[in-house]
Amino acid sequence: MKTPTHTLRVVFALSMLACSVILVLFVRGRAAWTTEFWLQLAAASVALCAAVCFVAFRQGKMRLVDVPLWLFVRLFMRQLATVYAVSAVAITGVALAIIYAITRSGPNALALAVLAGLWLSLWLAPGIASVTTWRKLRS
Repeated sequence: MKTPTHTLRVVFALSMLACSVILVLFVRGRAAWTTEFWLQLAAASVALCAAVCFVAFRQGKMRLVDVPLWLFVRLFMRQLATVYAVSAVAITGVALAIIYAITRSGPNALALAVLAGLWLSLWLAPGIASVTTWRKLRS
């Protein structure tokens, strides 16, 4: 059985949409949560995601042609686990440095940093794993 052609593109697009929503909420999160705010959030997130996907998908990138499903699943799951672990550690480290510099409280900073690292990596890792999987399958 062959892997559907646009599998990596769908995973990447959904990951980038989630990341763009988080980014827009981070930038505009202190605004009043009105209907207008949510419409602007949706429009900005979709526009940002579309721009990233346009760049990522041009010239036929991230298309799978004649890739066996078992090979794809095995490689993608390994890439996903690796990318999740690496990004969780990296985001936790950056968040720990930033939060500790602001709060000067070690236990609180560590707890928030670990939570941020584990949560943000859930949304970021599938997109990065899609790119790395495509690059490995291409070569």
